[in-house]
Amino acid sequence: MKKLSVLIIVAFVLTVLSVNVVFAEDTMINIGILQLVEHAALDASYQGFVDALKEEGFEDGVNINIDYQNAQADQSNLMTISERFVKNKVDLILAIATPAAQAVASATTEIPILFTAVTDPVAARLVESNEKPGLNVTGTTDAGPIDKQLELLQEMFPDFKILGVIYNSSEVNSEVQAKQAEELATAM
Repeated sequence: MKKLSVLIIVAFVLTVLSVNVVFAEDTMINIGILQLVEHAALDASYQGFVDALKEEGFEDGVNINIDYQNAQADQSNLMTISERFVKNKVDLILAIATPAAQAVASATTEIPILFTAVTDPVAARLVESNEKPGLNVTGTTDAGPIDKQLELLQEMFPDFKILGVIYNSSEVNSEVQAKQAEELATAM
């Protein structure tokens, strides 16, 4: 699933980059990357993106400039970095995690934005739908198969009656997954 997500993002990036290269082959392409916080999964998203670009011939400092910024889980940092990317007129923005994607999406409707590590981009109001994102924002989801997880839980513990879900009520991805788990568990 991760490889497919990375491939989709890279295909989109290559499309955007190739359009820019056609117009200005001697111009460096500027990519802003905004990551919410240091975390192994988010770090892997960043590294996978950079590695996939390199495999396709796009290398930082050679034919692209990558401006990688980590907001350290600070909302004001997210907004400041997003506004700086827009002010600097980067060619593309990669947003890693929902709050990062929301910040950059609120800062521009013109610069192409890719997101990753977003569980429900529709609920996060990043896209109109998963099938037709609309606007300048698209990306990949990290949503887990909650239905399969509950099926496995029921298989392992067929007599369970109560299911508790710990989630963060201030984080949209967490709320979406908790609600989905509740609906699916009720139907079991």
